Amino acid sequence: MEETYIGLLRHAPTGWNKVKRIQGQHDVPLLQDSYGLIDEWMSTLHKYPWSQLLTSDLSRAYLTALAVNKHLNLPLELDPRLREQDWGIWTGRFISQLRTYEPDEVLRQESAGWNFTPPQGESRTQVLQRTLNALHDATQKWNGKNILVVTHQGNIACVANHLMNKQFLPEEGKLVEKHALHRIVADHTHDTPKFSLIALNEVL
Repeated sequence: MEETYIGLLRHAPTGWNKVKRIQGQHDVPLLQDSYGLIDEWMSTLHKYPWSQLLTSDLSRAYLTALAVNKHLNLPLELDPRLREQDWGIWTGRFISQLRTYEPDEVLRQESAGWNFTPPQGESRTQVLQRTLNALHDATQKWNGKNILVVTHQGNIACVANHLMNKQFLPEEGKLVEKHALHRIVADHTHDTPKFSLIALNEVL
């Protein structure tokens, strides 16, 4: 089996992104200005021979994928396993609000690394596993292809920290820029495709 290449792309900004409000799996549409931003990304995206487009089913990712696909004209599929982390009862809260009124719990969660789990939400480990499952299935289905995946910051950060063997702790710093292309490759010589990092934070 051939190597399969994957590009990971975060959705374009929403109104909640702009005010630093936690979206989680709440369905928030794109800002109207985001469509012009997506057009600007295409000079970078056109560098690669994409053959398939795969996206989270949340509207901010799906609408980003549709806007990208006006330029690429690729087969497009949705996978709910590519959704953002479920932030439980913190969904809809402002980050500044949490740091002001629940500082101890925020600090405890941030210090938990991979076990970071918003109250009544899911852990980063769970997000990683479902994201990898989606990517594994995609590489089996489109072996040897170049797959552009539109997903969320949480999913991309989980994949990047996993592939770089990080503990996902604040002192390690943030690995993933929000508006960038990240590229990985799947090696099919194993029973389960083995992913390797090619490049992080390629400027769009």
